[in-house]
Amino acid sequence: MFVLGATGHLGQAVVRHALAQGHSVTAASRQLDPAALRGLKVRTVRLDDGLSTLTEISAGHNVLVDAAAPYPLEPCLRDSVLWRQVVSGAVEHAERVLEAARRNRLRIAFISSCTTLALKEPPLRAMERAWRRSAYPYFEAKAAMEQAVMRAAAQGLPAVIVNPGACLGPWEFRAENSSFVGLVLARRLSLVMNNTLNVIDVRDVAEAIARALAREFFGRPIALAGNNVNLVELARQIVQLDGAGGATPRALDPRLASLVAFWTSVSLTAINRAPPDPWRATPLVADGFPMKPSPEQLAMGLTLHSLTDTLRDAIAFHRTLREARV
Repeated sequence: MFVLGATGHLGQAVVRHALAQGHSVTAASRQLDPAALRGLKVRTVRLDDGLSTLTEISAGHNVLVDAAAPYPLEPCLRDSVLWRQVVSGAVEHAERVLEAARRNRLRIAFISSCTTLALKEPPLRAMERAWRRSAYPYFEAKAAMEQAVMRAAAQGLPAVIVNPGACLGPWEFRAENSSFVGLVLARRLSLVMNNTLNVIDVRDVAEAIARALAREFFGRPIALAGNNVNLVELARQIVQLDGAGGATPRALDPRLASLVAFWTSVSLTAINRAPPDPWRATPLVADGFPMKPSPEQLAMGLTLHSLTDTLRDAIAFHRTLREARV
């Protein structure tokens, strides 16, 4: 198995699941010696942002998992030059992955986003969602990449597409200020959005990918649902399971959060400063929604981790990571 994005949260789960199943794994990284891969029996290869050598170095494998699709969360004017560059860059990433899969006759697993799924919702909610999607190219970029994979699958490429909810669990090596669990544990979030979304364990996503490939569920988006939970309640459970005391973050209206995040990001970008990481995820959290298991997920017979187990293991990992950094 060849894994793009092997050092990321989902990539880590895919790598570790494949190893546990006795598969050999090649992990692609931009780093020489990524800390996330130390101690794992994987072959590590370097890969540049443009994936210029992907076809060459992925030869000889049977499956290519793309857990490294672009994640453009900065706002910009719709259909501006920057907007088009972001979307075209995402499509170029997908096309390079697809070309490598075609040339090397690989099955492919593409990790997409629940934001590409069709929704039925009240008019006001639909208007709010439309505004967010007109201010952040992330949503169009994700949809464009998924459509590219769908077209390739229609032409015969054996491609699995999974659309998970918000992913939590262990092996989140990202910086604390980019992690919801990390920020809550550090008591650095005083407010969280009062919005219900779906949370799924990264280990369940990895298992679902393996089962979807085995069952040849090719060419159609597979919604992967875990637990529906309000974000305020999620923060409360993290604080409770942490057991270190402290106040639970208070509820913040998603509409207000979206507006503040947008104007904060625009203002800081105008003076060449990066927005704070928690604000960058605001459009995704505000766009979150409850999910039901798809027919494909039900057919796979996937046994999900409980939310408590997911949070307990995520907290334990963050503690270990924090101790290692001290």
